[in-house]
Amino acid sequence: MGSLCCNAHQIDVIVAVCAYTVLILGTWRVDAVVKPFKLLAVFVHEGCHACACLATGGRVDGVEVNINEGGVTRYRGGWRLCVTPAGYLGGALWAAICTAVLDYRWGIFAVAASLGLALLATLLSLLWTKRNDDRATTGMLSVFFLGICVFLAWASLEGGTVRLVAQYVLLFVTTYVSVFSVYDIYDDCVRRYVNDAQTKSDAVVCAQLCPICPARGWGVVWLVISMGFWAGGVCFLVLHVGGHLNL
Repeated sequence: MGSLCCNAHQIDVIVAVCAYTVLILGTWRVDAVVKPFKLLAVFVHEGCHACACLATGGRVDGVEVNINEGGVTRYRGGWRLCVTPAGYLGGALWAAICTAVLDYRWGIFAVAASLGLALLATLLSLLWTKRNDDRATTGMLSVFFLGICVFLAWASLEGGTVRLVAQYVLLFVTTYVSVFSVYDIYDDCVRRYVNDAQTKSDAVVCAQLCPICPARGWGVVWLVISMGFWAGGVCFLVLHVGGHLNL
C-alpha cells in the first residue's frame, strides 16, 4: 500500500484545512468578513436540534437565526436529553461527515444538497411559524446561502476546475462549522456557566436532565467529542485523497 501520507494531493488538503483554520480564528471578531459564515454555522446548530427532535418523535414549530448570532429551535415533545446536545454535537458530526465525503464524486453534490434542503426547510417554516423575532434575517440568509448551494451542486456535476473550486469552497464551510462547534462549546459550556432567569446553556440544561455530570463536565465531554469528529473527518478525507480509501 505504501506510505499513508503525504502525496501532493494530501498536502494540498492538509495545508488548506490548516490555512482555513488560521484564517477563521484570525478573523473571528471581524464581523464584516465572517458574519455570514457564523450565521450559517448557527443554521446548522439549530437544524441539528430540529432533526434530533423529529427523530425522537417530537414536533418542530420553527427555527430562528438572529443577527446577533443567536438562534432558537421551537419544538414540542421529543427526547430532550437527545435534543439538547444535538446542536453542538450534531453540528460537529455533520461537518465531519461532510468533510470526509468531499473527494467522492457524489460527495460535493450531497453536501451542497443537504445544506440546501435544510435552508429550504427553514424558509418554508417561516410560512407557518407563529412567532419569529428575526424573520427577515432568517429569510434573507436562507435565500442567500440556498443560492450558493444550488451553484455548488451544479458545479459538482461539471467536473474539472469548477468541481475542484466547489470542493474547496465546501471544505472551507465544513471547516468553519467544525471550528465554530469546538469554539462555541468551549465558550458557552466550559469557559462560562450560563444559567440565569432568561438564558441557560445547553450544558446546564443537560446537567439538570442528567445530573451524573456537572454542566462544565458535559461541556468538556462535548468538546472532546467534537474535536474527535473534526479530526476523524479530516483524516478520512486525507486518506481518500491519497488513494488509501476507495469505499
